[in-house]
Amino acid sequence: MYQINKTDFWSVFKLFQKINLGFIGFLILLFILIKVGLFGYMPDLEEIKNPTKNLATNVYSSDYELLGSYYIQNRTEVKYEELSPWLIKALIATEDKRFYEHCGIDLKGIFRAIVFLGRDGGASTLTQQTAKNLFYENNNQNKFQRIIQKLKEQVIAIQLEKNFSKEEIIALYFNTVSFNNNAYGIKTAAKTYFNKNQKDLKVEEAAMLVGMLKGPSLYNPKRNPKTSLNRRNTVIELMANQEIINLSQSDSIKNIPIKLDFRGNKKDEGLATYFRDQLFIDLKKWTETHKKPDGTRYSLNTDGLQVYTTLNYKMQQYAEEAAMAHLKKMQAQFFKEWRGKEPWKSAGERSNPKLIEKLAKKTTLYISLKEKGLSEEEIKKELALKKSMTIFTWEGDRDTLFSTYDSLIYYAQQLQTGFLVLDPRDGGVKAWVGGADFTYSQNDHVRIGTKRQVGSTMKPILYATAMDKGLTPESTVPYTCPNIPSAPGWCPKGTGRWAEGEMVSLREGLKYSDNLIAAQVMKEVGPDAVVATAKRLNIISKLDAVPALALGVSDISVIEMAGAYTTLANRGVYSKPYYITRITDKDGHILDEFFPQRSNVMSEKTVFEVVSMMRGVVTGGTATALGSRYGLRMNIAGKTGTTQSNTDAWFAGFTPELLGVVWVGCDEPSSRFATTSSGQGAVAALPIWGSFFRKVYNDRTLHLDRKASFRIPEGFSTDTTGALIPIVVDTTANLNIDNP
Repeated sequence: MYQINKTDFWSVFKLFQKINLGFIGFLILLFILIKVGLFGYMPDLEEIKNPTKNLATNVYSSDYELLGSYYIQNRTEVKYEELSPWLIKALIATEDKRFYEHCGIDLKGIFRAIVFLGRDGGASTLTQQTAKNLFYENNNQNKFQRIIQKLKEQVIAIQLEKNFSKEEIIALYFNTVSFNNNAYGIKTAAKTYFNKNQKDLKVEEAAMLVGMLKGPSLYNPKRNPKTSLNRRNTVIELMANQEIINLSQSDSIKNIPIKLDFRGNKKDEGLATYFRDQLFIDLKKWTETHKKPDGTRYSLNTDGLQVYTTLNYKMQQYAEEAAMAHLKKMQAQFFKEWRGKEPWKSAGERSNPKLIEKLAKKTTLYISLKEKGLSEEEIKKELALKKSMTIFTWEGDRDTLFSTYDSLIYYAQQLQTGFLVLDPRDGGVKAWVGGADFTYSQNDHVRIGTKRQVGSTMKPILYATAMDKGLTPESTVPYTCPNIPSAPGWCPKGTGRWAEGEMVSLREGLKYSDNLIAAQVMKEVGPDAVVATAKRLNIISKLDAVPALALGVSDISVIEMAGAYTTLANRGVYSKPYYITRITDKDGHILDEFFPQRSNVMSEKTVFEVVSMMRGVVTGGTATALGSRYGLRMNIAGKTGTTQSNTDAWFAGFTPELLGVVWVGCDEPSSRFATTSSGQGAVAALPIWGSFFRKVYNDRTLHLDRKASFRIPEGFSTDTTGALIPIVVDTTANLNIDNP
């Protein structure tokens, strides 16, 4: 038997020492070379101390509900104390049970991975995974590069452990991971999959999200519910094995099905899509004039700005519900009335027989074919070629075979809406509905650039001009053609409620929206005065100073009309519509604040007289459906509007607390309602207003006052008709006879 003498033993021992020291020295040298960047990019100490990721800009309602985000990666940071305890426990149990014991590198885990070739779990710690998420998202395919990357992660992990507490590293980790469906970071993931704050996650919800980290696509509960459930239950078992929960709790939790409340993160999904699109335009302009402390511009996609708005979450929901329900009903009627016909060919003065041909020439297909040198006949054949296409319907998206021409004809008959709700007292936007569906039509019918004929919603501005000129609601004009010298022969059609030549009060004329009475009022005040009044009310659209302005022939945007009406709802004070209250950085530091802009533009007496007339429209005129159909018995002033050839339907109305303006029609003015019975403002637009106001006034959490009244100007009282009566003060009442 071979015997090892002492000399041989110590020789072998010294050799092993040299090998070990050499290996350790090699590792130290390798780590130093990695740290100085010899093997590629390494973040410096400042970057490691202040790690940054692309953070989404979040938009919040006035009641602090998340409306949406702008992002490259939809990510919002959270602090450790904002995490659900179940998230932390599930993460440690699943990813790194010795997390609180190591200093960034788990030597036991590395040894286990080497011995078992990774079959018994990996060696990567939470800290290493955080380093990877922060600085090395792309996996290298080359084996040598993967080894180097692992070593880099270990170097960074050690530095992270030096500069951050364990709790801060956990928060960093949760802020950097992806959960699929455009959800980056735990805050966005909790909102996306469960529509709740990450701090409120239950144990089974936290386990599902932590389970997704092993493979966000594979364990996505939307795409692979069974696989996701199995993975979630594996996480629950690991928590039980480590005695975080007991076996009884584990068995009970595993029997709970996954219950999602999924909220998509796409731009064209969710609440207030048109509003968020307009807001994005405004915020882009803001970033062009506001810079970060380092002199660079803010980015909406990466800097994590927090934008707070005046929009009320519930009101926005109610507004969209009211608009969509009514449009669905009206669309079915519209298609039925025009079946087999093309509305744009029979719209009177607004007819456009070649509408489809004109629209076709604006399509990308036509332009590309034209650039390729095809003839008009060849292009027409291509445009007439049927192909698979997904179209919008009120029953959901539908796949069909449509040519480009078919599609243009179909969408030219789609009804749209613009519906804006304001608080008239300060101009704060409470709800904004710009159209039927943002995915299929990005044309926002609220914003300043989209204008339509306003019809009789212009009449309150006409009558306000008359009140300013000294007329009263009880002033009378003859029911006959106005005979205006500047417009000989102009004689709009009236309602026929009165006999030829009969004297009719202005109150009655507005109540029934009679055009002949409006024409007589225009004769009294003149078009220039009406234009001047409109400008005082901050209507910036071009208005032609012609008698027909009395009937609303000019094109004005919904947001302009809503702004103008704030003057009537707010005792002569114009409140400019606004919707951003403040912008902060990701840490909550205020970068900019916005405040109401108000100006006194009309006398309180004039306004009250016009409002009293508009209340008559609601109680006994063209808008009586608000009471009879929608049960709205509070103080409401309103005005319906219908334009030439039944193209545009309007309703504008307000209570002392809330103002709403609705427009309904098609994108193309030549595409119109078939009859006045279906296209008038009281039928096509008023129901959206009525349904919305019924919802908000029935919701007690919104704290609206049904008993609120329009304040009578100081020095006046009213009679039974609502007309103002000056209060006469008896100056002799306190006269002292002995001392005159």
